[in-house]
Amino acid sequence: MYQLDKQAAMNADSTGKWLNETGKYIGKILYAEDIEAQTGTRGIVLNLQANDGRETRQYVYTTKKDGEKLSGYDLLMALMTCLKLRGIKPVQGPVKRWNKDTKQEYTEQGNVFPELANKPIGFLLQKTEEESRKNQGQTAWAAKLVGVFEAGTELVAAEILSGKTKPEALALRVAQLADRPMKKRPAAASHQDYDYGDPPAGGGFDDDVPFRQAYARAAWSII
Repeated sequence: MYQLDKQAAMNADSTGKWLNETGKYIGKILYAEDIEAQTGTRGIVLNLQANDGRETRQYVYTTKKDGEKLSGYDLLMALMTCLKLRGIKPVQGPVKRWNKDTKQEYTEQGNVFPELANKPIGFLLQKTEEESRKNQGQTAWAAKLVGVFEAGTELVAAEILSGKTKPEALALRVAQLADRPMKKRPAAASHQDYDYGDPPAGGGFDDDVPFRQAYARAAWSII
């Protein structure tokens, strides 16, 4: 009546494709895309994959239209430090999109950062509650990128730039990491599932940086 299906058996233990829990992860950057919101705010989309195969797509906004730097700018600089990159530049390449109507992925041309593709990286996610962009008065939970570290050494950017060789900051950061519920909830708010929809509309180093200019370009990849 039934024959053993090994893949189905393994699927039963799978936690799904997406990373949606607070925690420390080690994996790689599948690809990174240069983006600009309708408001003129610029940023980068990081498509990260943990070593267990699960993925997360993170929208990191870096600068406003007037040039004002956002917190995402600091995060991007930390990422570049952990990857020992002095600069990154977008070029045209294929990216994955999600069609809400057909519920399917498709590929089109976008602007990607080849220097970031397929690079190993450690990252921290924090499950965060926020107002739902789809249902007014309700809330949604999403895993947000809140930190990065060098995958091989577990050093954070500040330690790398200080010339330290023993990681200390990450353990403290992980110990303090916890889910982040909303402090001020919208009227008639109710909990929703994870929101994987579209994002809201919304430098250079000194010569004493302790790593050399990276000349090699990594080949980009897509999910």
